[in-house]
Amino acid sequence: MFCSTAIVKTAMADGGFVLSSATPIGEYADRITDHLIHWAAVDPDRRFLAQRGKDGEWEGATYGEVYERARSVGQYLINAGCGPEKPVASISDNGIHAACFALGAIYAGVPLAQISTSYVKIPDAYEKLHACLSLLKPAFVYVDDISASEVVRRALGTQGEIICDRQNGSDLCLQATYGTQPVNVDAVNRSLAPGSVAKYLFTSGSTGSPKAVVNTHRMLCANQKQLQLIYPFVKEEPPVIVDWLPWSHTFGGNEVFFLVMAQGGTLYIDKGKPLGKSIEETIRNLKSVSPTIYFNVPTGFDQLVSRMEHDAELKRAFFAKLRMVFYAGAGMPQRTWTRLEEMSVESTGRPMAVVTAWGATETAPLATGVYFESHRSDNIGLPVPGCEIRFAPIGGRLELRVRGPNVMPGYLGKPELNATIFDEDGFYKTGDAASLADNENPGSGIIFGGRIAEDFKLQTGTWVSVGRLSGLLAGALMPLVTDLVVIGSGREYLSILVFLSLEAGRACAGEANATLGELAEHPRVLEAIQVAINEHNKTYSGASMRIEKFRVAADRPSAANLEITEKGSINQAAVLKSRAATIEKMYEMPGAQGR
Repeated sequence: MFCSTAIVKTAMADGGFVLSSATPIGEYADRITDHLIHWAAVDPDRRFLAQRGKDGEWEGATYGEVYERARSVGQYLINAGCGPEKPVASISDNGIHAACFALGAIYAGVPLAQISTSYVKIPDAYEKLHACLSLLKPAFVYVDDISASEVVRRALGTQGEIICDRQNGSDLCLQATYGTQPVNVDAVNRSLAPGSVAKYLFTSGSTGSPKAVVNTHRMLCANQKQLQLIYPFVKEEPPVIVDWLPWSHTFGGNEVFFLVMAQGGTLYIDKGKPLGKSIEETIRNLKSVSPTIYFNVPTGFDQLVSRMEHDAELKRAFFAKLRMVFYAGAGMPQRTWTRLEEMSVESTGRPMAVVTAWGATETAPLATGVYFESHRSDNIGLPVPGCEIRFAPIGGRLELRVRGPNVMPGYLGKPELNATIFDEDGFYKTGDAASLADNENPGSGIIFGGRIAEDFKLQTGTWVSVGRLSGLLAGALMPLVTDLVVIGSGREYLSILVFLSLEAGRACAGEANATLGELAEHPRVLEAIQVAINEHNKTYSGASMRIEKFRVAADRPSAANLEITEKGSINQAAVLKSRAATIEKMYEMPGAQGR
C-alpha cells in the first residue's frame, strides 16, 4: 500500500542535516490540466464531479463535460484579453461551476486566485478582501452567491468585472461562456511551460494581510506524482472522495481536488462541514457515498466517531470501501485514532490506514507524508520523493526547510520578502520546528514541534512549545473540548482557554437543553475538565507543560473575529487578540478556573 521508506541523511556544516527519500520522483506531467485532457480522452463519460441538486439528489459532470466547459471558459477569457499578466479570481463555495471556471482559467494560462468566501460574508474581513483584490487586480471575479456580489463590486471598484453562475442583472452569467467556440485555447494550453503560473493561493493573513503564493504547474504536477508514489493504490483504484474542504485552501483546492483529477477519480462535493449543525449534511452524504479515501481535520474525525458510535448505518457506509483516512491541520487525539481503527475492524474485519502529512501553501502543499505504519499523531512522516527537508538549527531548535519541485518561486508582488524566505542553499524557511522520532533511525519519521513564532517564554525564561502542548491537551480533553488556546507568554504559569462541544457538554452535565453559556459554568463540566487537566499534569509536571488555570468560553470561536479558519481549526493569534480582556481577568482571579 505504501512506497519504500528508505531515507538518505546528509550532514550540514551548520550542525543540522538534510533528509531525502531514496525513491526518485521520476517523470510527471508538464501541466496540471494534462490530467483532465487524459481522462477526457480515455474515458469521457466517467463521472468527475458531483453535487446535490435542488431536488436533493446527486447531479454530476463527466470528465468530457468538464473538459469541454473548461475549453470554452478558457477561450472566453482569452477573447476578453486575460492572460499571464491579467489574472482572474473565484470567490465561491465548492461546486461544479466553480470547478469549470477554475479549470478553464488554468487551461488558458490565466492565473487563478481562489479567495475565501469568509472575506465576503464577514464584514470585519472586508479589509482582507480588498487587500487580496488590490494585489491581484483581476479582470474577472467569479461569484456563486449573488448576495455577495455587491461586496465584491465595491472591493473591485472599476478594475474588473463580476461573473455569476446564474443571471444577475448586467453581470455575465458563467454558463453563457460555455457556448464559446474554442479557437486557439488548445494551442495556448500546449504552450504553457512547467514554470507557468497556474494559481495564486492566499495565506490566511492571521498575522497581517494575506500573501499570494505563486503556484506553478510544476509545483502542482510534482505534488500529485509525489502523492501517487507514497500511496500507489490510488493509481490502481481511482479514488472516490466525499469532501468539504474549501478550494481556497491548499489542502482542499490542491491536494484533494487535483488528486481526484490526476487519478481519474470522482469527487462528491460535500456542502456540509463536520462542525455544529452542518455535520448533518456531511453525514447524509457519507451514508449515500462510501469513500475510498477520506480527508478531514482532527475535530471533524472526532465528531464523526461520536456519531458513528450511535449510528450503525453511518459506520457501515463510511468503512465499506475505505482504504485510508487522512488528517491534517493538527495532531489526531489518540482516542479518536484508536477508535477509528477499531471501528474499521468491527465494520469490515480489516484495519485501514490512518495517515497524515505536513506542508504549507508554499509547498503545494505536500512535503512530508506518513507512508508507513505509525501510531503517533505528532509524527508527520518522511520527505516525499523529490523533496528535501532540511533541519536547520535556530535558537536551540531545528527549523524545517524545504527544497524541491513542489516549492513555490515566491509571493506575488513581494520582492523584499522573497529575498528573505529562502536560505543560502535555496531551501524555503517554513518557520516550523521538528525533530526526529529516533536520531539513530531517520526512517522512523519526523516529530512536529509547532510554529516557532507561536512559542513563547514564561516569566522564568522557560520556553513553551505551543504546538506540542496543544496537541497533548486536545487528546486529553476531547470530546468535551473541541478547541483550546494555550496562554502564558511573559507570565508566571500556563493557562488555557477552552471551547466546548455543545453535545458532549450537555451529555456531561446531564442537561439536554443547556446553552454553551450555562455549560461554561456547570459544576460537572468544570470538574470533568479539571480531572483531565490533573491527569495531564501528573505526566507533564514541568513548568513548560503544566496547566495551572483554565477558563471555559461561553460561546464558540468567532468567525467574525477570524478565530476559526476555513478548515475549522483554531486561530490562536486571533483568539488571544479578541479575548485579551477575558485572559487578563483569568490571571487576576484566584482559583484554578480563573473565574
